[in-house]
Amino acid sequence: MAEIEADIEFWYEFASTYSYPAAMRIERLADAAGVALRWRPFLLGPILKEQGLTDSPFNVFAAKGRYMWRDLTRICEAEGLPLALPPASFPQNGLKAARLALIGEDEGWTPAFTRAVFAANYAE
Repeated sequence: MAEIEADIEFWYEFASTYSYPAAMRIERLADAAGVALRWRPFLLGPILKEQGLTDSPFNVFAAKGRYMWRDLTRICEAEGLPLALPPASFPQNGLKAARLALIGEDEGWTPAFTRAVFAANYAE
């Protein structure tokens, strides 16, 4: 894989609620600032597992989950982004999507693919 030079590396997790609005606006903001952007998917699950969690903290701690959905609703409204709560199986496993996003990096379709996955999960 060819190394892509970037001023900003955007690390995101497909299962992360907060990655959704970030992914939908970061390219526009980077373009406006005149900086190159590299999309870097990663997996949060192994990090949470290392901390002893087997589920999202937003599911484990109900108050945290309620706040997150309210906060995400505010963020999406401010950005003009649609938001539909994902299925009961939240969070989705982002492994396959992350692998595909990495494959698309050399061909340049990672940003569009990433936004499409987020839209399917959080807007549709």
